[in-house]
Amino acid sequence: MAKVILETKGVSKSFEKLILSNVNLKIVEGETHVIMGKSGEGKSTLLKILAGLTAVDQGEVLYEGERLDNPEEVLVAGHEELAYVAQNFNLLHNRTVLENLKDALLAFKDDFAEQQIKQLLQLMRLEDLQSQKIEKLSGGEKQRLAIARALATQPAVLLLDEPFTQLDFPTRQILLDAVKEVKRALDTTILLVSHNLYEAFYLADIIHIQKGGNIIRSGTPKDIYENPVYVSVANLLGEINLIPKGSLGKGQNKLMGIWSENILISSEHNSKDQFKSKLIEKTFIGNYYRYQFEWSKNQFFIVKSTQSEYVAGEYYRIVLPEVHLFELKKG
Repeated sequence: MAKVILETKGVSKSFEKLILSNVNLKIVEGETHVIMGKSGEGKSTLLKILAGLTAVDQGEVLYEGERLDNPEEVLVAGHEELAYVAQNFNLLHNRTVLENLKDALLAFKDDFAEQQIKQLLQLMRLEDLQSQKIEKLSGGEKQRLAIARALATQPAVLLLDEPFTQLDFPTRQILLDAVKEVKRALDTTILLVSHNLYEAFYLADIIHIQKGGNIIRSGTPKDIYENPVYVSVANLLGEINLIPKGSLGKGQNKLMGIWSENILISSEHNSKDQFKSKLIEKTFIGNYYRYQFEWSKNQFFIVKSTQSEYVAGEYYRIVLPEVHLFELKKG
């Protein structure tokens, strides 16, 4: 049975307003968990509470079943088994990459420190940069070093607060691959905050969607994609087409949804799950075309397709495969 290594029970937190309300979250050992949600939903606050840097108003945080102290209950905030990496990197300036890693291991024997430094330089792809001063590093290189420093003492859980923000795609991909490699090599449990769908799906074993101060949906990327449950969750995950109750006939008594990449375009009329629609707009996005169809007054279908032959102003049949339709709740 999977072991829960980190857990919140009924955690609530307010500043000038309620930020978190009765949050219950379970992080399984050896997995990568991603918390997603819009800005201002309290994702970073929850991460700092888990790291022992922010006190809860109500509830508790458990590590391996044992309650963790609030920051005001200890001399030094934080927990040695939980490593937190903030967005500002927290590096030693006017020092080299190697000196930053050595500083993180001052309390350990030389043999252990040397072994750790060698492994982390390799895992985080910093071997060629170990003599570089911090000021000469790029944003992605600084982030990789910050993660290496956090991992130096072999924490059980690595907490990352939006680690890929403001990185260009090639740099971000290097860091994503490095995080995956860390998980494979060290079997570290990872919890990170992100608002980026690609990052979440690329890394996560489990995704948690946060809204209104609580976790409203948790599951594997595939589970959440195929059944987002809520409109707000679907809007975070991609371009959703909402189909109001009754639009597919009298038998449709609930709001339905379908992803834009799962709608088909046809020139033939041979199925009941088709709508005759006018193509309003065609946009080349790169690896697909984005088509906007009008199927009734003030109602549109967005379709993503690799096919290029469809012409704006013409009428086509829009096919909604039943296997790709799912029920949705507002909220």
